[in-house]
Amino acid sequence: MSAGLMERIRQELSRGMPRAVVSAWFSDALIVSCEDQVLALCSPTEYKRDYIRARYIPQLEDAMLAIFGVPYEIRLVDGVPQPAGPEEKDSPGAQPDEPGRGCRDFIFDRFIVGESNKYAYSAAQAVAESPGEAYNPLFLYGGSGLGKTHLLYAIQNKLRQIHPGHSILYFSAEQFTNDLVAALKEKSTDKFRGRYRSADLLLVDDIQFIAGRDFSQEEFFHTFNALYEEGRQIVLTSDRRPRDLQRFEERLLTRFEWGLIVDVKPPDFETRIAIVQDKAQRLGIPILPEVAEYIAQAITSNVRQLEGAVKKLMASRDLMASSLDLNTAQEVVADMIRQSPGLNPTPQLILGEVCSFYKLDERQITGKGRQADLVTARQTAMYLIRDMTSLSLEQIGDKLFSRDHSTVVHSVQRVEDRRKEDPAYDNDIKTIIENIRGV
Repeated sequence: MSAGLMERIRQELSRGMPRAVVSAWFSDALIVSCEDQVLALCSPTEYKRDYIRARYIPQLEDAMLAIFGVPYEIRLVDGVPQPAGPEEKDSPGAQPDEPGRGCRDFIFDRFIVGESNKYAYSAAQAVAESPGEAYNPLFLYGGSGLGKTHLLYAIQNKLRQIHPGHSILYFSAEQFTNDLVAALKEKSTDKFRGRYRSADLLLVDDIQFIAGRDFSQEEFFHTFNALYEEGRQIVLTSDRRPRDLQRFEERLLTRFEWGLIVDVKPPDFETRIAIVQDKAQRLGIPILPEVAEYIAQAITSNVRQLEGAVKKLMASRDLMASSLDLNTAQEVVADMIRQSPGLNPTPQLILGEVCSFYKLDERQITGKGRQADLVTARQTAMYLIRDMTSLSLEQIGDKLFSRDHSTVVHSVQRVEDRRKEDPAYDNDIKTIIENIRGV
């Protein structure tokens, strides 16, 4: 599993770092051990090990949190990485699907279900209980950090319980391509095909990564056909629906649509509160209702970041002796936004940028004034908060502007109409969005 996990780590690092940087510092890194929530890495030179220790430990911690959903300690150990022995060599015949300790934590009982994901949750459960019968293929799509990978591991773990003898393959599309390239170099394509086409359950994460890779698509097409015709279950995840995938063969997109396509949406406010409370409970930290509500209101579209905020809250308590109050939560969220500007803009951040653009203060925009400039700024803020967060119309109107949700509906419609009619105003909106996103 070590090479498969190392590849996943490199993929996660590449989400926030140039691929050339990841390749330069981590292409020859090897996993020495990964247990008890400690990842030990080895790199071939002392200079590389020291540089990774000094510069990239936080990124490695974030990568492990993204993969396993629990915090890992990162250790760089001395020594030169040794090649795997004959029985451990990572090749197209290795088994990357065997779940590690963190993966086993991803079960259905630990998935927080809300309106945004209950359909995906139910479909994943049905697949785990009746593979090849319920929905085949099952195609889950949605943004990063919404729980798609959790559901893949939950299917795997459930099926291992029910049918321990089943052959299960879990891999990323990137890993599929890398294995295929290795098989071509080693002239072992028959072994590669035998492994991928003999699975009872095929779980493929981030299928969008084979976009534009013609030979990978050709091979996956035949793998898909072989399994589907034998009634084997296929589950795929992507960041977008099949018809929105670019540089994909039409015949593959058609097959993705043969089964059930489910959108995993950002969690609603109540679900976000439940996620924060659940994570706090699992980390063993008491969390006040107002703190949970603030984090849930501030971080609106990513489960992983919600959990990361709770982890940072715990670290602030343990390392800085901070109290777990609202002020600390505000500092934690502000720090996260500084590290990833505009990634998940809070309503407060949006309001602040609107105020700055129109040279008004927040009390004026959220107040009762009816002057034309105030109305424009107020309607713009309502529109952007509706568009860039997952707050409901009722929450926007009641909690931020002390108005009925019908006022928010009218404001959103007015902005949408005005953007079509007034190019200058449309450019103003685009400028504010750029300011919010920090681009």
